[in-house]
Amino acid sequence: MSTELMLPSDAFQSALMRLLALPDRAGLAALVEDAPLVLSDEFLAAAQQVAQDPAAAALRERLDWLIALRQQADQDVPAAFQAVLAATTLEELRQVADRWPLTLNDAFAEVVEHLAQQFADAGQQEVADGLRQRLVALAQLRFYRETWTETPQGKAIFAFLNADDDAAALSVFHARRDLLDHPEAQRTLDEVIQGGDPESQQRLERRRVLLRYLRGEEHA
Repeated sequence: MSTELMLPSDAFQSALMRLLALPDRAGLAALVEDAPLVLSDEFLAAAQQVAQDPAAAALRERLDWLIALRQQADQDVPAAFQAVLAATTLEELRQVADRWPLTLNDAFAEVVEHLAQQFADAGQQEVADGLRQRLVALAQLRFYRETWTETPQGKAIFAFLNADDDAAALSVFHARRDLLDHPEAQRTLDEVIQGGDPESQQRLERRRVLLRYLRGEEHA
């Protein structure tokens, strides 16, 4: 049986096509946030089988990007876990998720649940309950973000962010001005979306500045 069958075919194909469509590493963080499946063991194993084709050089390059990003995420887990423990409000958890998007994926939730059970087995039920309350809050944040990215404004913002260059971003702005010429769109770029690696962070900063300029130009 092929490895691809471990994943729903449509989910795998959709994620694979989106990965291949990335023009450069800068769009990787947005893809991972929108489709965390691409960091799963199952996806990587299936994609690596496809990448064995000699003609799949572009896929191999993008898989290298993904593997490097996942290795960085693994290194970030202890710090992210401590930040989750320290958070006492939903707003603080939101800030943790902004800094460490990995806190919203299934693998992180499994780690926290395992630790919560260990505390419960050791008679520290209060600690276990606190961890599980944070898991519920993180799940709520994840649900909001996953559904928000499918809204018209969410799609417009990501199209603007992931445009190949400033000229393409300008075209997106004019085509979707009713959704992007809006304070909420600016706030999302400024405060909610995080860049991840340095290259994607630079792109995000450029788009933040460009949207501020365009919105000022439109209101002039």
